[in-house]
Amino acid sequence: ISFSHFSKSMMASVACVVLVMSLVALTTVPVEAIRHVSGGAMNRGLTAQVVASAKYIGGAQSLWHTQQIDHFDHQDTRTFQQQYQTNDQYFKTGGPLFLMLGGEGPASVKWLEVDTAIMVYAQTHNAFVAQLEHRFYGKSQPFGDLSTDNLKYLSSQQALADAAYFIQQLKANQTELANATVIVFGGSYSGALAGFMRTKYPHLVAGAVATSSPVQAIVNFVQYHEVVANSLQTAAKGNLCLENVRVATENVTALLKTNPPKLVKDFNVCDSALSDPLDVATFMDNLAGNIDGVVQYNKDNRDFEGGPAPPTIDDVCGIMTATGTPYDNYVKLQSFLQDNTCLSSSYKSMINDMKNVSLESSAAGGSRQWVYQTCTEFAYFQSSDSPKQPFSGFDLEYSMVQCNDIYGFNVVNASVAWTNQYYGGYDISGTNIVYTNGLIDPWHVLSVLDAGPHCESIIIPSTAHCANMYPPSSKDPQLLTQARNTITNLIATWIANPLP
Repeated sequence: ISFSHFSKSMMASVACVVLVMSLVALTTVPVEAIRHVSGGAMNRGLTAQVVASAKYIGGAQSLWHTQQIDHFDHQDTRTFQQQYQTNDQYFKTGGPLFLMLGGEGPASVKWLEVDTAIMVYAQTHNAFVAQLEHRFYGKSQPFGDLSTDNLKYLSSQQALADAAYFIQQLKANQTELANATVIVFGGSYSGALAGFMRTKYPHLVAGAVATSSPVQAIVNFVQYHEVVANSLQTAAKGNLCLENVRVATENVTALLKTNPPKLVKDFNVCDSALSDPLDVATFMDNLAGNIDGVVQYNKDNRDFEGGPAPPTIDDVCGIMTATGTPYDNYVKLQSFLQDNTCLSSSYKSMINDMKNVSLESSAAGGSRQWVYQTCTEFAYFQSSDSPKQPFSGFDLEYSMVQCNDIYGFNVVNASVAWTNQYYGGYDISGTNIVYTNGLIDPWHVLSVLDAGPHCESIIIPSTAHCANMYPPSSKDPQLLTQARNTITNLIATWIANPLP
């Protein structure tokens, strides 16, 4: 193994994705490029600016680690350079090792330099903090391109094996960590990885904080938009808001049959006449996806990242219940959410972008890789097939066909069945895992809400995706603060009395 320093100035210019084991994995690819078959807004991008709203800690550094390409073929001795970051500012001899495993996007050192939850816990427990970038994301590229042949080495199993090897080598090379208790952290996809890591490698990992973690793979994730519907109803005039979104969707569907040019003009569609059925599905998916992203990240504490505050459910419903017809208000809402930019709806253009294997392509920011993982492991396809939600026009087949159009195969059903058999799905068997979820977040449906023996489930009704992982804020609901306190107490218990 080799560890080498990596320029902090270079990392400072890298748009974030964190992985607090991914912190929802955060990528910087354009939203319209990932909505179709990935985790919806699951891998939403984060900038990495640190501003006055967060407490600056500093002390982090970015490094490189020599990693095996294939952990399961011992005749394959090829390696690649995997990026990781560390912060030992709070570490004291005898303290634990906190490991944030990477998710579906680049890893940013910024998350180890401000008072994110992982760093607050580190201060309390005198921990050494490390963050390991997920293979095939960010700068941790095993090959010179993202061809489908190369992507066969991209899987959650390989990623967990990466983490296991990293832990062993880090302990071997840093004597002060030789006997350190290891706790892993993650949110969204990497939250699931955290739970899987504790389950599959209990001899290396003593506990896991699995936030907003979809441990259950699912082909047709119809519940996603059902939760979006329920979450819209939490706003003032929420019932009217939901009904008006439903009516507006019906109006759009009718105009697709009678007057597509009006829709092209009203919604500022830039690359389609909305005559091709797949373009229509892409259009309808993107309209829903704009609202999905607002709901999923509703009122999260991203102020420390800089930039304007993201829109909220209250903003969406404020527009949808204002004076005017549901259709006219929907046009205004979509323009607001698109920031007055045009709406891409060309299926062919999207597929061509996703087929680009270059590491310099926009899809290489994370979308080509993550969509591959959905096609080969998790699916999570968010269709409009349920009658219990307001959207329409993008059925399961629309998502399924993209696996074949992008990668040349479709093994979704068999892959999802294998994933749940391998990890356990809702019946995941690991101990010392805390599952934290907000009920506004659609992903909570696929997490563990009723934990078994030696595990905990924390539900925060008024919060959305990965809320407990952000820096604390004076605006945090009381239950969010209590959740963070409960987690730190659980960590103390795991460190003091680790289970086998």
